[in-house]
Amino acid sequence: MLIEIDLKRYTRFFPSDPNPFISGPFTELNQGKVERIVRLVENKDKPGMGFVAGIKEGVILSPFSAPFGGFHFKNENIYASDVDSFVSDLKDYILAEGLKGIELTLPPDLYHSSFNAKCVSALLRSGYQSPIPDVTSWIPLDKFQGAFSHRNSREYYKQALRNGLIFEVVKELEEKREVYELISQNRARFGRPIYMSFEDVLNSSALWPTDFFKVSSADHEIAASGIFYRSHPDIVYALFWGDNETGRPLRAMDFLTFNLWNYYKELGFNYIDLGISCEEGIPNDGLLRFKESHNGTSSLRYSFSWSNPDISK
Repeated sequence: MLIEIDLKRYTRFFPSDPNPFISGPFTELNQGKVERIVRLVENKDKPGMGFVAGIKEGVILSPFSAPFGGFHFKNENIYASDVDSFVSDLKDYILAEGLKGIELTLPPDLYHSSFNAKCVSALLRSGYQSPIPDVTSWIPLDKFQGAFSHRNSREYYKQALRNGLIFEVVKELEEKREVYELISQNRARFGRPIYMSFEDVLNSSALWPTDFFKVSSADHEIAASGIFYRSHPDIVYALFWGDNETGRPLRAMDFLTFNLWNYYKELGFNYIDLGISCEEGIPNDGLLRFKESHNGTSSLRYSFSWSNPDISK
C-alpha cells in the first residue's frame, strides 16, 4: 500500500536524488505546470522506494516538465520483489484515487542501470504498456583521450581548426540569449520546436550551474552553441545544442563537441548525457550517427503507461 506524504518527510526518507529531474527543488520550480504534486512511499517505517509525480487531468505524470522522471530508492541493489510490489501498489493507488492512469519515462541506464533493469522487468510483468523505446546516448569521458575514435570525426575537427573557429564560455546575459536563439532557430528548421523559453532556462539555472557555450567563425559570427546542465555530481546533461547555416560548412559542431568533451573532463565529470535521437521511437539516422561517431555510447530509454480499466471502458 502506498501513502502520500509531504516534502519534508519525503526528503528525510530520500535525501539524495538518482537524477536531477525528480529532486525537490526542480519539482517545486515546475509545480505550476500540473494541478498538484504527489509524493508516494510504502506504508512502512523505512520505505525503500518513493515516487514523485504531477497530476494533470486525472493522469499521473513523471515527468511533467523534464525529459524523464522515475523513482527514488534507498539502494540500487534493492530486491526485485520490492520493486514488483511498488509498481503493483502504484496501480492500486490509481484505482483507489479514481485516476485515469499514469505516464512514466525512466532515466537512461547511465543513471542507474541495475535498478532500471529491475524496474523495466517489474513494469512489464505488472501489465504496464511500453511503446518502442527511444535510443539515447552519452559520452563516457574517461574514454576520451583528446581525439575522436572515428576517423571522419577526427578529420572534420582538423577542418574546423583550419577554419579558425573560436570556442567560448558565455557569461553575459545578451550573449546567453544569442546562444538560445541559435538553438531555437536550429530546432525550428528541423521541425522540432523548443519546449523551454529563455526565461525557463534562466529559472532552472537557479537550481544548478548552467553553462552557455558558443562557437564563432574567424570573423566572429556565431556558428554553433550549446546549453548544458551541471545538475548531477558525475553527469552533465546536454539541454540544447546545435549549429546554423554558417556553422555547418565550417564543421562548427565537431569543434564544439571536441571542446565540450575536454571542458567537462577537466572539470572532473564522468559522463555527458546527450539525450535521445528518436522521433516516436524511430531513430534519427544523422543525429544518432553524429553522437556515436563522436565517442557516444547508445542504449535504450523506456517509457510506460497504464490506464485505469474502470475509467477507460
